[in-house]
Amino acid sequence: MSTIQKKGPSLAKLFGLSRDNQPFSLRPVTVIGLGRFGLALSKELTSYGVEVFGIDDDEKLISEHTTECTDFAVADTTDPHALKQLGVDEAECVVIGIGSDLEASILTASNIVEFGVPDIWAKADSDAHARILKQVGVHHVLRPERDTGRRVAHLLGGRFDEFAEVDSDYGMIKLSVPRELVGKAIDSEALWKKKKVHIVAVKSPGCEWRPYFETTPLNANDLMVVAGSPLHLETFSLRPH
Repeated sequence: MSTIQKKGPSLAKLFGLSRDNQPFSLRPVTVIGLGRFGLALSKELTSYGVEVFGIDDDEKLISEHTTECTDFAVADTTDPHALKQLGVDEAECVVIGIGSDLEASILTASNIVEFGVPDIWAKADSDAHARILKQVGVHHVLRPERDTGRRVAHLLGGRFDEFAEVDSDYGMIKLSVPRELVGKAIDSEALWKKKKVHIVAVKSPGCEWRPYFETTPLNANDLMVVAGSPLHLETFSLRPH
């Protein structure tokens, strides 16, 4: 049995935001599975005025986190009839945050795919889980734990402040300007040929991030964002330049 609860006006309506002036120009998002991942996603989206419809089969969990979603419902999402009662078959974007319950994740994903929802995202807890979700027809499969593990692995050395993986062979790091580059304007083409990395942006104290231009010398207190493969980024941040 599905239970829908309404919270009143969404943040977007409350603050008079239209899709044209919202920070996130997104259509409403349905999030199924309100565990740590689903709740964090819902909270972030609603903070930017996006309407989020949260669904979980745990009524207690939903009652404890009513502020993370615009609307919410208690339902068994493996039941296609329950999903149809909630209008999920007409959703434009669905995120399935069910991870640990493999059967529930796959059955829910299968239901959403059969509905013909045009944009489906789903969390996977293993390579096998991810492979099955793709075979079922999920458009985007997420591996948050694996991605976080990779990020932390690159941060453990302490040579840079942040790491973001764009693809398996391409990422970006944030770090202080290496001593060997202070006072120099870097030839981007020469840097790429020598180190296979390129400087994306630079930030001076008290200033905003700006694109890096080759005519601009780097200062000792600057921060920089550098892009390349993870291996080349590690090498760049470790050795003299």
